[in-house]
Amino acid sequence: MKEFRISIHVCFIDFKIAYDGIDREQMYIAMNELNIPQKLISLVKMIMFNMQSQIKMRFELSAPFIIHKSV
Repeated sequence: MKEFRISIHVCFIDFKIAYDGIDREQMYIAMNELNIPQKLISLVKMIMFNMQSQIKMRFELSAPFIIHKSV
């Protein structure tokens, strides 16, 4: 990075900690207002698109379901 003078961006997402009820569209707007590069906002959108989860109960997993809101 330093040798070739290029910038690097890192995105860490902790999927264990959820932010209940976060409005994704508002999050993207806030990211834009914070001057986060559009390329990074697009990457976050791709990560969040059709995100699925499962619930584990007593060694068994539920059927996958799509998460429409929250992180």
